[in-house]
This record gives sequence, C-alpha cells and structure tokens, in this order.
Amino acid sequence: MPDLLTEITHAAKAYYAQTNDFPLTATDFYDWLGALPDARQAEVLARGFITSQAEPDFLRYCLECRGYAMRPFMAERLSVDAYLLWAAHGEFNGDLPAHTVSR
Repeated sequence: MPDLLTEITHAAKAYYAQTNDFPLTATDFYDWLGALPDARQAEVLARGFITSQAEPDFLRYCLECRGYAMRPFMAERLSVDAYLLWAAHGEFNGDLPAHTVSR
C-alpha cells in the first residue's frame, strides 16, 4: 500500500499545483466559507484567508469552481488500484499533511 499512497500523494500535489495558474481571492475564501458546515466555519475563519491557501479543501473548491474537476484528474493519473483506494477512502490526499499544500 505505501506505493499506492505515494502515487495518490503525487497526483494530489499535481492537482493542487494547478492553483498556481490563477490567483486565489478573498471572494473565493468567503464563497467557500459559506459552503462549509457551521461547525467548520468558525475553525476556518479563525485560521484566516492566508492560512487557508494551504488547505486542500479550499484549493479543491477553487479548482472545481474554475472547471478543474479532481475526479477525472486523478483517474487519468492513478493506476486502477490507486484510484479505487482513493475513491473508497473519501478521495483523500494520500499522505499529504493537512494545511501543507504549497502553491
């Protein structure tokens, strides 16, 4: 399984790296914030916009809003076994630590 995790992690990093092609805005942040459950909103608001730019959930939201869907991206880059693992476990980011995506 470590090889599958590495494969998923590399693909997830490549997916999030696409955010380098456009600016992330405060409007993106507040739109995303409004889409979150109330319990999570306070946590995200406390971290703020700057910190959230390293948050995979925020980056995925921004990418998806701009037409960069994660499922087809991952399907094109992962082996069948890695994709099935990724999908079966909530479309996770491999061993990529939370709040550490670099743009």
